[in-house]
Amino acid sequence: MTTRRSARLVAKTAETTVAVLPALKVATKASKVTKERTRKPKGKTSDVAAVSRAATTTTTVVAVAPLSTFPFPSLATPQVMEDALRHLKAADPKLGEFIDRTVERCEMALDRDQGGHTSYISLCQSIIYQQLAGKAAAAILLRFLKQYGTLKDESKADMLTASEASLDSSDFIFPTPQQVAAIDTEELKNVGLGQRKAEYLKEVANKFNDGTLSDEKLARMSDSEVAAALVAIRGIGPWTADMFLMFHLKRTNILPTLDLAVRKAMCHHFDVPFGKKTPTHEALVEMGQIWEPYRSVATWYMWRLSGTITQKS
Repeated sequence: MTTRRSARLVAKTAETTVAVLPALKVATKASKVTKERTRKPKGKTSDVAAVSRAATTTTTVVAVAPLSTFPFPSLATPQVMEDALRHLKAADPKLGEFIDRTVERCEMALDRDQGGHTSYISLCQSIIYQQLAGKAAAAILLRFLKQYGTLKDESKADMLTASEASLDSSDFIFPTPQQVAAIDTEELKNVGLGQRKAEYLKEVANKFNDGTLSDEKLARMSDSEVAAALVAIRGIGPWTADMFLMFHLKRTNILPTLDLAVRKAMCHHFDVPFGKKTPTHEALVEMGQIWEPYRSVATWYMWRLSGTITQKS
C-alpha cells in the first residue's frame, strides 16, 4: 500500500514540476513542495528509493535557466535594440513620443571607439578623457600613441614628426599592458598626462598584465561584478564603470545616476524638482524602474533630451 501511494506521489510531483517550469518563482516553490512530498517515510527507505528510481527513468527533467546567464544580451545586436525600443515605447508612452521625434538612431558607441577595441584600451582611453574636453583629450591620446604606440602603416612614419592633424589615433596600435606597465610615470607626464592620470593608466595596465582582468573575465561578469572590479582600480569611479558597461560591454540595463545631464533630464521627464543633492540615487533608481530591463537605452535618450531642456525648464 505504501509503495503504491509513494509511486502516485512521485508521479504527481513530476507532473507538477514540469507544469510550473515557465515561471521561475513558481518553479522554485514547486521544487520545495517536491522535496516535501517525496521525503522518505521511516522504515520504508528501500521501497521509496526503488519507486523514485523507476519514476526518474520515465520522466524528463527540464532545468530552469537562471535569470542572467552568459552571454548577456548586447545592445550591439539589432534585435535586442529593437526589443528595447519596443519595450520603452510601451512602458513609457511619454518617452516613446520623444523616441519617435528623435531623428538620430540610438547607438551605444563613443566617437573615439574603434572596432576591435579591447576592454583594456577602452579603460585606458576613459582615463585619458576624464574631465577633459574631447578635443584636448584626443590630442593627448594622439601624443601618447605617437610616443608608445605602433603605426599600422609604416609608410606613414614620416608623418610622426608632422603636425598632429596628419595622423589620428586610428593609425596606431595601442601599446600592450606589459608595455604601459613598464613605462616610468614621469615619462607618461611628458605626453600631457597629469601625475594621477599617469599612475591610473599604469594601474589599469598592471591589472590586465597580471591577469586580474581580461576581456573574457569581464564579459562573463554580471553588471554589479564588473562595476565592483573596476572601481577597485584607482582612477575608475562609478560613472566610468557605468560608461564602460554601456558603451564597451553594451549592457542593456545601466542607469548612471551620477551623470548630471541624466539627472536633470529625468527630473524634467518625470516632472520632479531638480537640485544639487536631489533627487537621490535611490529616487532616480525608483523612477527608472519603468524602463527596466533597458535603462541603458532610456539613458541614451535622456542625454538627447538634456540637450533640448532650456535653462528655465
